[in-house]
Amino acid sequence: MQSKAPKTVVFVEAAAAMGGVQYSTLYLARYLDRTWWNPIVVCPQEGDLSRACRDSGVEVRVLEQPRLWSTSVRVGMHRLPNPFAWAWDAWLIRLATKRLRSFLTKCAPDLVVTKGLSSHFLGGLASRGLHIPCVWHVQDLISERTFGIYRRAFGWVARYLPTRIIVDGKSIEDQLPQSLRQRVTVIHNGIDTSNFRPDLDGSSVRRELGIPSDSLVIGNVGRLTPWKGQHYLIEAFASIANEDPNVILLLVGSPVFDNDTYQRRLLNTVTQLGLEHRVKFAGYRHDMPEVLAAMDVFAFTSVEKDTSPLALLSAMSCGLPIVAFDITGTRELMATDDQFLLAPVGDVVGLRRALANVLVDDKLRQRLGLAARKQATVQFNLEKYSARSEQVFMSALLGQQLGDSTNLCEVPAAASELRI
Repeated sequence: MQSKAPKTVVFVEAAAAMGGVQYSTLYLARYLDRTWWNPIVVCPQEGDLSRACRDSGVEVRVLEQPRLWSTSVRVGMHRLPNPFAWAWDAWLIRLATKRLRSFLTKCAPDLVVTKGLSSHFLGGLASRGLHIPCVWHVQDLISERTFGIYRRAFGWVARYLPTRIIVDGKSIEDQLPQSLRQRVTVIHNGIDTSNFRPDLDGSSVRRELGIPSDSLVIGNVGRLTPWKGQHYLIEAFASIANEDPNVILLLVGSPVFDNDTYQRRLLNTVTQLGLEHRVKFAGYRHDMPEVLAAMDVFAFTSVEKDTSPLALLSAMSCGLPIVAFDITGTRELMATDDQFLLAPVGDVVGLRRALANVLVDDKLRQRLGLAARKQATVQFNLEKYSARSEQVFMSALLGQQLGDSTNLCEVPAAASELRI
């Protein structure tokens, strides 16, 4: 027999502008089994995420969160902790926690899932005060600045606030204290393989951006920020462009937090190299499946930090051949060493060589694209993603009832206690 009513799970988001974290929230809330779960997404303001959730039939509440100060300050070439910001942020978090606790009291959810650093603290504190199980969904590496003080502080708080922790990459799990590992589960992000697929038509995007139909397009999708490595890609493309007039570079994305310093740097580099007509800046796009369909090769150039990035998973699902920097987040998505063409991190020559190899070899592009599509559909489809997440959610509920010693492997045997 099924439970009388689905369990209400509240997702506490730190942002409403769409990025990888927000897309993962949307996908999960949309694909949860509604016979077991009733999802509610809490956004700090109206934005793309709140609108997308409503369009998908997911309940949304807007609950304003304060904008926290940066917890570090740059001194010369170094960043040092800012104790004034820590104190001010602590006060803001206290006020926001009180507001969230009031909402949760009225909503009476069975489970809270937090997304984003500020939400981990807000949601964790509010949930703990109300004795509601809380799952931290951690999707960013924890800063190792200032001798690891941020990582240690995060690990210390993680001992007390979350019931369970989901991380979307092994490298994040490795940052957490060993004593927490029994409560940590690695779940790579999922992608809608029925929406991102190889048979889409990207011709309208090409016409819009002035890209000839017979050009070969190297594409990159990501926020315009230094650790995404678009400057390396432009440098590598410059030598390819000199040799082949038929190749175009398409950069899709916008600056982070409205900081356009890096974007201006990229534009200046393109101008200095005389590539204004060969490099297309498309900005943020809502039609990503068609944008990816306009590409022939996907270049993933993040130099750090990215764990199961949705841009890369989307390109894989579209069957694009992948050329990427060899970071841990890239390796984790590969089933075999020959699924992507990898270049050493930050190596412009190696990146240029890998791109050139795949551009001139039709059979290589086809083989890499088929391998990428297969890996996406088998390992990173949304059905698997939601099922793995639901298992952790159920474990958190059982852990609250039975004590934190409850293990994921015990969930199948004990799940009937919550579903009958």
